Amino acid sequence: MYQPKYTITDSLLMEITELEQNRTKLELANFPTNTFKDLMKKSKAVNMFHLAHMIGVELTIKDAEKAIEGKKISTNDARGTILNNFRNVMEFVRSDVTEAHLETDINLILHLNKILLTNWKEIWDARLRTDSNEIEPIVDGWLQMRDKNVSMGEVEARSSELLFWFKTNHGRIHPLIRIAVLIFEMIRIAPLKYLNQITIISLVDLLLYKNGYLNQTFLPVVREIDLHNKTNLNVWANIIESGDLTKWIEQFIADMNNSIKEDKEKILGLMSSDKNSSSKQPFLDLNRRQLKILRYLQTIPTVKREDYVQMMDVSAMTAFRDLNDLLEKKLLRVEGNGRGTKYLLANR
Repeated sequence: MYQPKYTITDSLLMEITELEQNRTKLELANFPTNTFKDLMKKSKAVNMFHLAHMIGVELTIKDAEKAIEGKKISTNDARGTILNNFRNVMEFVRSDVTEAHLETDINLILHLNKILLTNWKEIWDARLRTDSNEIEPIVDGWLQMRDKNVSMGEVEARSSELLFWFKTNHGRIHPLIRIAVLIFEMIRIAPLKYLNQITIISLVDLLLYKNGYLNQTFLPVVREIDLHNKTNLNVWANIIESGDLTKWIEQFIADMNNSIKEDKEKILGLMSSDKNSSSKQPFLDLNRRQLKILRYLQTIPTVKREDYVQMMDVSAMTAFRDLNDLLEKKLLRVEGNGRGTKYLLANR
């Protein structure tokens, strides 16, 4: 019987407590319907943007927003199809079907995998792998973490034991702890022939949504996975050596808490009047567009001038002046030249 090894530390309890308090504040906010829809749409677009980044597809936030509205993403390989399918996964996760009682079992994982494989592979390719060498490495940056000792025939048994533990501890163990454990162990098992990483991400998105951590916080979970991917890989590698999941659970929940805490102020700020917002003293004499791009670049690695034009709805000359001012104040730096020029935070 599967039983994870971890310790409930004081810091973990503090992070969970603070996270739940921040979530409650957002749940109590009375968002207008249009604001709620806009926030949900923005969250899905940020998810799409970061998944594209994870699999090596260049996509602007504006392109991601158009993709969420139904525009197809085209690439010269399967990645465009996979991104379009991930949009459909997000729609499924946020549908009435997910609000109903869905069992977290092998069938659910296979269903998510089937959606992701649509128009790329055949229906029967959405299945558990039966051999440790059968797995396909396409767009899977976590494959290095899988347990290569999982023998033929063990995949389904280990997956079933893990999911049984997840379900039977509902109400006994905090849902975020259970989700963190599930992420690590699913990565280790790598149960599918295709798209293990994106299927696991889709499952995490679904479980966080069902447990109320996305539908009022509007947390783009793929952003958190992408931004902390390198750190997470190091933490997971240490767990493989020690077998103790404590550090990973602490890391996962702390990252979630920090993100919800930061986003909370911005989201609740939408409820404030423009008068109150305009009364604040600008930072370093920066305008709102410049402040926005600085916040944006804390989560997104780089931005091009044409992205700035689209995001801020300004002319190319205004974009040039804004960005050049940030360069002169040593808040940004550039990489590349000509049409390939990208802007990023000076301390990165």
